[in-house]
Amino acid sequence: MAGLAVRPTSAWPLALIYTALIVYASLYPFADWRNQGIAPWVFLGAPFPRYWTGFDVVSNVLGYMPLGALLAITLLRGQGTGGLRAVVLATLAGAGLSLAMEALQSYLPERVASNVDLGLNLMGAWAGASCAMILESLGVIDRWSRFRQRWFEVDATGAL
Repeated sequence: MAGLAVRPTSAWPLALIYTALIVYASLYPFADWRNQGIAPWVFLGAPFPRYWTGFDVVSNVLGYMPLGALLAITLLRGQGTGGLRAVVLATLAGAGLSLAMEALQSYLPERVASNVDLGLNLMGAWAGASCAMILESLGVIDRWSRFRQRWFEVDATGAL
């Protein structure tokens, strides 16, 4: 986009690392994979579970917030994407990852795919991306970049 400066960011490698953590947490214990005779997307039309805990709600929302924020920062700073578009794209990426993880959980007998988890993960990705957009518009991320430039070596982005 014309007029938007592309600024260096370490958000992209951090987003990739965080994605790997989500995959690990979503598919653990990685054992006894098998076809359980149901389509992997059947959870989408399932009724909401009767029982859920506050821990489930908090962990699903908070689990995807950093991913949404890192992806949005990547788009805002590294790609020069506008604010609302960055939020939408980061949220869609988080939703796609969550959909894939929930579908794959249908092949793990110890895991339960859930449409509620999918919705909470989407909410978390959106909240993180929205926070990143707000922080970027307030100049907080620029201030962090200037602090990092003063205190760390110029090429330390990858190491940090």
